[in-house]
Amino acid sequence: MSTPVPSPPPRRRRRFAHLLVVLVGLLALAYPFTAGASPDISCRGAAMGPGDTCVKADGIGRQTYEQRARDQRNARPVIAVGGLLVAGFGVVLLRSEVRRRLS
Repeated sequence: MSTPVPSPPPRRRRRFAHLLVVLVGLLALAYPFTAGASPDISCRGAAMGPGDTCVKADGIGRQTYEQRARDQRNARPVIAVGGLLVAGFGVVLLRSEVRRRLS
């Protein structure tokens, strides 16, 4: 017969969840400057070069190398801002939890 393992207090779980939100936001913020900064353009795993086209997975449209490169460049700031907002939201949650604990 096994003895039940006590679960962590609810406050500790909430703080952990808030820290996890901050971590996810920071990872998203870092992505455009790390793995997302790669200059390589690919089409479903195959490297592309100037003048190449990529048939979209649904078979309906096509994208040129230049269009894919532009889309990749334009997505970087959006991802960074989204990560910053998520991390900031996590900090606000964590701060309110700490204040609630102190009062």
